This record gives sequence, C-alpha cells and structure tokens, in this order.
Amino acid sequence: MRILILSALCLLGLCASAARGQTSGSGTYTTSIAGKVAVIESYTLTAKPDGTTLAEAELTAAGGPKQKAVTFTKRNRPFSFTVAISETTVLTADFAGSTVKLSLPGQTARELPTKASVVLENLVWHQYLYLLAQYDEAKGESQKFTFFLPTVGRDFEIVIERAETPTYTANDQLIKTRRYHMVSAGEATLDMWTDEIGTPLLFQVAAQQVQVVRQGAEALAAVVFAATAAGKVAAWQPPVYAVPSSFREQEIVVGSGGEWPLPGTLALPNGQGPFPSVVLVHGSGPNDRDESHGTNKPFRDLAWGLASRGIAVLRYDKRTKVHGAKVVQTSGEDLTVKEEVIDDALAAAELLRRTPGIDARRVFILGHSLGGTLAPRIAAGDPKLAGLIVLAGATETFEDAIVRQYEYLHALDGSLDENDKVTLDKIRQQAARVKNLKETGEQPEAKELFGVPAAYWLDLRGYDAPIAALKLRQPLLVLQGERDYQVTMRDFENWRRALGQTQRATFKSYPKLNHLFLEGEGRSAPAEYNTPGHVPQYVIDDIATWIHAEGTKREAHSTRRK
Repeated sequence: MRILILSALCLLGLCASAARGQTSGSGTYTTSIAGKVAVIESYTLTAKPDGTTLAEAELTAAGGPKQKAVTFTKRNRPFSFTVAISETTVLTADFAGSTVKLSLPGQTARELPTKASVVLENLVWHQYLYLLAQYDEAKGESQKFTFFLPTVGRDFEIVIERAETPTYTANDQLIKTRRYHMVSAGEATLDMWTDEIGTPLLFQVAAQQVQVVRQGAEALAAVVFAATAAGKVAAWQPPVYAVPSSFREQEIVVGSGGEWPLPGTLALPNGQGPFPSVVLVHGSGPNDRDESHGTNKPFRDLAWGLASRGIAVLRYDKRTKVHGAKVVQTSGEDLTVKEEVIDDALAAAELLRRTPGIDARRVFILGHSLGGTLAPRIAAGDPKLAGLIVLAGATETFEDAIVRQYEYLHALDGSLDENDKVTLDKIRQQAARVKNLKETGEQPEAKELFGVPAAYWLDLRGYDAPIAALKLRQPLLVLQGERDYQVTMRDFENWRRALGQTQRATFKSYPKLNHLFLEGEGRSAPAEYNTPGHVPQYVIDDIATWIHAEGTKREAHSTRRK
C-alpha cells in the first residue's frame, strides 16, 4: 500500500541499499537561495580496495565556472580534500593525525593543528554523510563534533541533534524522515532531513533563505518547506488534558547491556506509588518512541495523558529505527515479528517490573496497529501482564490489507489511469506470491514479497489475533477509530465476534477517529495525518478508567489469595 510499504524492506525500516556511512552511490543536490537556483552539486562515492572512500563532486554555480571537490576518507575520517576550478587545483588539504597541511596556489603550504573528524565545505552537501556516520543514533540527544572548513583553514565545532522523526504525505505516500538540527560555530543553524537509512534529502538554513533538495525528493521538499514556512516543524504542544506538573519524565534504556539497547522515556506520576504502568508498542515501520507523524505524536499524547491520571507509561524507539542496518545484517532473510516487535515489548514490560515506583502486578501493554495485532502474542510470552489494550489491531492478513488499501486510495479521487492499473496489478501479484509461499524449499526474493522476507510472512501465516486472545486469561480493551481505512471496522467486529461473549473483553469505537486516533471528518486520507492534532481526551479517559478498574480487580484478587 502507498502508506505502509514504499519499497523493499522499508516496511520494517530495513532498507539496506544505502546504509548509514554508505561507501558507494551517487546523487544530486540543488541549492536555492531566496527561491533562485544557486548551485547544483552532483557527486559519486566509490569504495577503494585500500579501505578509503573516494567522493567526487562537481559543483555548477549559476553564471560561474564548474568546480570539482574530491574528498578521500578512511573509515569516515578525512584523509584529503581538493578543490579544482576548470581543471586547475586551487586548494588541497592533507590530513595526518592531529595536523592538516593546507596548500593554496602561490602560497607556502601551511601545517595547521586540527581535531576534526570530518570535512564540511560550503555547498558540498554529500559530506554530511560522514558526519551522520559518526552520530550515535542509539544515544541520540545533542552530540558535538569538530569539522574542518578548508576554504577558511580552521576547525569549527558543530552540535547535531536528532530533533524528531516526522512523517510527511507527498504524492499520496507517507514518507518517514529524520530531522536533525545542527548549530555550527555557536550560532549558524541548519536543519537536515534524511530518509530512514541516513541519506540526506533536504537542508534548510532559514536565516539565509537557503534550501537544498536532493534529486528525487522534490515532492517531499514542497511539503516540508511549506510546513517550515508555516512554523509547523517541531510544533508539538502538550494537549490540554495533560498536566505536566503531575508527572516527571526520565530517560530509560530498554535492553540495556544487551545486543539491542533501545532509548526510551518513562513518564512517572508524582508521588510514592506504586503505580500501574503501560508499555506502548508501535505499529509498522521504524517508529520513534512518540510514533511521530509530521507534528503529530500520538504516543506522547497517550503518555502525557495517562501519566496525568496516575499511570506510568514507557515508550521507546523501535529496534528497526535504532538498529536498522544491524537488523538486516544479523536477521536478514530470517527476520520475523519476534525480532522486530515482540522481544523488545517483553523486555520493556520486565524493565517496568524492576523499576522503583511501579506496581509489578499492574503492568499492561498497549499496542497500536501492528502492535495491537501482536498484543496477544506478546501476552502469551508474559502471563504476568495485567492486561492488553488494542488500538486499531488488524485481523485481516497483511497481504490482503495491502491490496485493499491500495484500492481504497486509488478510489479516493475516482480516477484510475493506466499507471494505477499496472501498480494495482503488481500489488495483487505480490499478494498472491505471499499466499503461495511454501514452508520449505527455495523462496522468492524479498523484493517480490512487498520487500519483506518469506520468513516474516510464514511466521504470520495462520495467526488470528482475536483467536489468540481468546486463549489468554488477561482482560482486553479493544478500541477502534470508525474512519480508519488501514484497520477497519470489519477488523473491530472480528475482535468483538471472537471475544464478545467473554467477561474479559471491553470494546469501544469512535466515529471521528482515523488510524492515528486523531479526529477528522469524511473519508480518511493520508494527507490528514499531517494535520496537527491530539489523541482526544475521551480516549485517554477511557483507557485510564479501564486500567485503574482492572488494576483494582487484580489487587483485590491478590488480597483474597493471601
């Protein structure tokens, strides 16, 4: 579908063709100043047998001569940098340990001290790949580096921070990005948007009216720069129902000391406790802890709203977001939802039980979308969980959902051209391949299966979330937005049909809500996911009331057993 699967393993955030610190590839960046094209940079990266990487960039300035910038690096560290104009070398910088030898025509070469770990020359945008390769994604937050600016001949400090992971709608596709905010020399600010694997797509220096667009990202640029002009970047504001003075947040790591540490945030109510708590489990894709979509952060809404009502909430960055390239390398064709979702959700629940101030008997999980679908599997692996909250949990097979969603999106405007028909035909063919997968023998490549390995599909074959939930003893709260086209009311009715006769399940649907549990009117479409909003208070209240009620029952049961 257009909004869940863009290409290859991007469904899981595992696109591996151009991983962070890439050593080969090419691209073109167009720099505009005050709306006018100023410079076009075309570059090629080539990995050398000796372990160095050669980056050759050609810069064409409006009304000026062509320049060529060549960067040699070794393990993402600078080795040499040269600039030539019309085939004449005008600058050379050779790095050796803590010094750099700077040579200019007609001048004696100078040997200068340097602490730089990267070269960043003005308007040579591909060099930010080397900076990103040194940024510790698992650690996050602000990180300081030293770069050498050859045309000035000195070191500068740059502070880079992953500010958010917004999702934008462009050409009817949801495009997941990472936005980094950088401050250089203490005052110059730069924002950079990358794709999920760390390739810079857009740059903006707002104070100087500079905008840079990578070829192929023009539609994204139109949306992003329009949003920044309207002041919508990083504009999340607390919902009115949140009371920040009633709780505190602390950084926490799920899986600390293990192979897959995941940075997260625990919202803990003020007071002695012990408090009931809930783990938030993401939907498809490499989501951050807030499940950010543009300026919307539904998981942060949930965390702040529930924490304001006496419930601790743990949210964390998903494994495929923090360790995407490593997941590809280690799991590859054997990847399943166990590695993508389940193991980390179980680790998060166990972490809460060991956390001071948390009632170990009242730890719940809340799964959204894929997380909701897998909630019964998570609970099956942890009988100590106090209960499950399912938000938009799918019951339809994923391959059928992909076809249906494509058909829905094409029907929105009532038109279906030849290209659309070809796309739909390819989607249906891939869905058929998924259904025809054999348990053993040679399997089709992932690119023929919506970019997901056969093992992933086979692991989900036969899984029926409501039936799996029926086998559990824990109580369930199943919530659904009636305007949701990704997970529909038919899925909701499947949950109710399977569990409606039990005393453990509670069901509620909301007429105005879409897949993100945000309000809207009419038929839902991808574009509305970029409209700023919050999970409504009535959803927060319903969840909080249910958790407190089930927690009270659990406490009473424990008391009777004593």
